[in-house]
Amino acid sequence: MIAIYNVLLVDDEQLDLEVLQRFMPWEQLDMTIVGAVHGGGAALNLLLEQHVDILITDIQMPIVSGLELAEQARNLLPHLKIIFISGHEDFQYAKRAISMNASSYILKPMDDQELLNTLQLIREQLKYEREQMQKEEQVDSSIPLLQNEMMYQWLRGMIEYNTLYRLYERGEIFWHGGQCCVAIIEMDDLAWKLKALSDDQRRFAIDHGFRLISDYLQDRQLGIYCKTGDDKVVIVTNAAGLNAVETMQSLVEHVRNHSNLTITVGLGSEVASLQDAPESYLQAQEALATKMFIGKCRVITLEQTAGEIVQTSLDLEQIMERMFEATANYDLVRIHDSLEQLFELVQNLKDKLSVYNFSLYVVSKTDFFLQTLNVSLYDLLSIDLKNLNVLYDFETIADIKSWLRKQLFEVSEHMHNKKKNPNRKLIDEIERYVEANLEISLQLRNVAKLFGFSPNYLGYLFKEVTEEHFSDFVTKKRMEKARELLQDPKLKIFEAAHQVGYQNLTMFSRHFKQSFGLPPVDYRKQGSGHK
Repeated sequence: MIAIYNVLLVDDEQLDLEVLQRFMPWEQLDMTIVGAVHGGGAALNLLLEQHVDILITDIQMPIVSGLELAEQARNLLPHLKIIFISGHEDFQYAKRAISMNASSYILKPMDDQELLNTLQLIREQLKYEREQMQKEEQVDSSIPLLQNEMMYQWLRGMIEYNTLYRLYERGEIFWHGGQCCVAIIEMDDLAWKLKALSDDQRRFAIDHGFRLISDYLQDRQLGIYCKTGDDKVVIVTNAAGLNAVETMQSLVEHVRNHSNLTITVGLGSEVASLQDAPESYLQAQEALATKMFIGKCRVITLEQTAGEIVQTSLDLEQIMERMFEATANYDLVRIHDSLEQLFELVQNLKDKLSVYNFSLYVVSKTDFFLQTLNVSLYDLLSIDLKNLNVLYDFETIADIKSWLRKQLFEVSEHMHNKKKNPNRKLIDEIERYVEANLEISLQLRNVAKLFGFSPNYLGYLFKEVTEEHFSDFVTKKRMEKARELLQDPKLKIFEAAHQVGYQNLTMFSRHFKQSFGLPPVDYRKQGSGHK
């Protein structure tokens, strides 16, 4: 996008203002005039109302001189570029202009080329300054992201504590020491609650939930926190004088009261210092893994869970990780084996409803895994939420297991085919472009340029994916469209030819006969019902 720089023109002579406005190629300079006023007072009012990049002002004006205007304007906008125009070759004026670091001092009658050269130089200066500012903003904005990622890696034991501490110290975030514990916060039932929403609405709902959580943690200064790659929030909270269970339960209630989403919190035990927080993080993971059995929209601690449930939950997570890896790698044998292991755990569930909930849990986790690969389980398999009731209609665990296996096999095959043909999406887009633009020139070099490829490479890709040459595809689509157009007896043959990109009627007739065995005239004689 072209940067537009705002220019303010100030001169007490109307004719001089009109000359400035008319005889400079402002649009070519990427500049727009936001005001052309007759005095310093009006200029200051405009400067208060909107941003200005360049001020071009006459020096000698009544009431507020150009020099006085420039001084006040520079106080408002320190990076403002100033060009003075004067009818007097006065050294004192020039000296003042130099002291104000003005971009230029131009004498009347004004030399258009001198002003143009000055404006071109200013444009390059402004462009450079904006680029530098953007780089600085990117660096500033990247520090929190880096802190987030480093904290997550540290909790998982992937980097040393000292590395994390130096990064937080640079960002002027300090830990006050003392006992602490780790909580992992997970949103409940995202797959079910947000399925009916569009992608934008879904993202907004999730972002709203994260803002509720982060604002709550930040406003109460509960500790340092980060977002994980699987859409959870992890907080290391200072435990001194704090009942962590009650604090996290208050967060659970806060989210429930202010959104349609709910959260579950896995809470680790207190440890002696921040350096020991990874130990508490592992405990929080174990506690959260029992949500399937303990329940959601609550705080879960290891003290509340039986050892057998913890072990079952950990086994469940590990088996599903292996199953997802097998699904991504088109390893159907491992998918089968993983499902067998999963349903060995199901044997311990006592009632049909528990088995049903367990199966929904597996489907939900599968969908979440696929979303990290930009794939939707429901869209892929054309599954509607209400159709998941089929799980409850199955009479045996074996039936449910068989259904899940079939779904995972289909997902895995789809992903495998997508990997084999990663350029299919590009070719689909090119095919759609061709079908929508049959009336124009569709030579390979033109289409390749439009999509940013060399003709040779695009031709190679097209043939590899579709097993036909690009030119053959274009001809095929043009002939299909032409046959459709010729169904209309009011349309002349040359008009149909023009509508599908042929200016040469002989060439059109030859291609039509090659495609359908008849020239267009004979095809039309046989009637619109001929196929």
